[in-house]
Amino acid sequence: MNSLNALVMDPNIVYVVLVVGLWATVTAAYIPGTGIVEGIAAIAVIAAMVALIGLPTQWIAAILLMVGVLSFLLIPFLNQRWARLAEGGLVLQVIGSLFLFNGLQVSWLLIGFMIVVSIAYHRLALLPLLEKTRNQSAVIDDNGQLIGSTGRVVKPSEKIGANHVGSVNINGEQWTAYSDHPLRVGEQVMVIEREGLQLYVEGVKHKQAPQN
Repeated sequence: MNSLNALVMDPNIVYVVLVVGLWATVTAAYIPGTGIVEGIAAIAVIAAMVALIGLPTQWIAAILLMVGVLSFLLIPFLNQRWARLAEGGLVLQVIGSLFLFNGLQVSWLLIGFMIVVSIAYHRLALLPLLEKTRNQSAVIDDNGQLIGSTGRVVKPSEKIGANHVGSVNINGEQWTAYSDHPLRVGEQVMVIEREGLQLYVEGVKHKQAPQN
């Protein structure tokens, strides 16, 4: 039991758990809604805070550490124009790490290692996640603009399976489109749905036709 307590209260272990918890907190902001990352973040941060209370913690240094980690990882997420300012978070992280405890010292090697991992995690994991999220948002916005738009058939449809597949011009762009009805050159159509790079369209005359 004593050895377990010593391990749990080891300043290096507490430091790693705190930083990993902060990384998980930021990751939850980048990919919200999973529940798993949020749970890991909550457990790690709470465990680290409980351990910090039992150690001779310098709370100003702890705050600097937390602000440094969060600002370095979050600022690019909030505003890419401020990304260069985020590097100042690394300085705060180092200062907070060095003065985190009274009479105890987090390993220099561990601090350096965590800084390197933080940079790698930011560039190799979080930034690709951010780019993916923004691309998905752009597709959603594009879908919102396309659906309901009208255009004209520029290539007559061919019967492929149950659908009639041709080409349409929507908002000045040419798209592959399919419909339940044959598509004739010059026919006006309306976008009903988008599936990847294909549009499901209906001829305006079909859409406006009275229902029997």
